[in-house]
Amino acid sequence: MLKRISFNSVCLSKAALVFIVSAALLSIVGGYQLSQLISRVADSSAQRSIHLLEIEESLDDAAIGLGRQIQEWKDMLLRANDAELYSKHQKAFKESSIEVQYALLSAQTAMQQIGMDTAEIDHLIAEHKALIAEYMDAYARLKPSVAESSSRVDKRVIGADRKLQHLLASVKAGISDYAKQQLSGMPQTQGNRYLMIGLLGATSLFFMALRGFALGYSFRP
Repeated sequence: MLKRISFNSVCLSKAALVFIVSAALLSIVGGYQLSQLISRVADSSAQRSIHLLEIEESLDDAAIGLGRQIQEWKDMLLRANDAELYSKHQKAFKESSIEVQYALLSAQTAMQQIGMDTAEIDHLIAEHKALIAEYMDAYARLKPSVAESSSRVDKRVIGADRKLQHLLASVKAGISDYAKQQLSGMPQTQGNRYLMIGLLGATSLFFMALRGFALGYSFRP
């Protein structure tokens, strides 16, 4: 009788050991998968922050390009009586106008990649195109051979760029604040955090399995 009880105890001990080892392995695997899942979510958050920084840089480029565009326009008119300088500033005006559009489109693309609403950028693009149209309308009236022509043409577009400058500054400020909030929310010790979460997940799964085994054993006939 004692041998039978001893044999049953040994079998039970082996079964318990196998169960505990199996539960521990499964728990470790589950904890690892949990930490990896959370890590992927954080990586997505990091990518979002990178795109936000790209948007900020593009808007900075647009602001710089717009300032250059305005200056080249004035320089072009001031040098209307010098064919070489006039041509140089005319070319620079066109190039800076293209730079502004390219920068705004780059910001728009980056926003689309992270699912942001691009309505404000769309508005900036439309406003810039409208500004260029005003410049071109005034430019068509320029007569370099006439002394007062440059002054009259410039007066037609004085202040025309202010609306776009204010809008661009407002959008830049909004994106900058949003990007700072996103970056400040990212933990500095993510690696340790993922490991801790994984260990906690593994431990929880292990004790849940162990408790289940104990309960199952207690109900044995």
